[in-house]
Amino acid sequence: MKIHRSATLSAKQMAEVNALWNEEYPQKLTDRFSLLLLDTTLVIHYYVLNEQDEIIAWSVLFEKENDLRFSIIVSNKYQQKGLGSALLAEMKKEGRAFSGWVIDHDTDLKSDGTFYQSPLHFYLKNGFSLDESCRLNNEMIKAVLVRANR
Repeated sequence: MKIHRSATLSAKQMAEVNALWNEEYPQKLTDRFSLLLLDTTLVIHYYVLNEQDEIIAWSVLFEKENDLRFSIIVSNKYQQKGLGSALLAEMKKEGRAFSGWVIDHDTDLKSDGTFYQSPLHFYLKNGFSLDESCRLNNEMIKAVLVRANR
């Protein structure tokens, strides 16, 4: 498994990440990938390709409002194979603390009608700390902040 690192993605790669986003995240977040990186100053993409050179796992570090944040998606066909942990390890090599919002419940539906499974346990297992004092709670998303410390 090779992890690629890039400041930009091609149009094809952006479309592949958007498709992953729409497949793996709750239906309420469909086609909101393009909004994630609006008004960012630093962007570093990390991704893994399959044999057909399609993105099957992706993460990003980005600076927004003077904070280093992240997002990550692994195709459900490739989960439980260490790709998510490997992407987190690559991002941690940047040597800076970063944070991200994690849905901490299993009640949202995905586009295929199945329930989105909270990855909170995955982040805690990978050394992230939970900040219960920082929560999002609106009609689009209910999430808690997790932090990867240096």
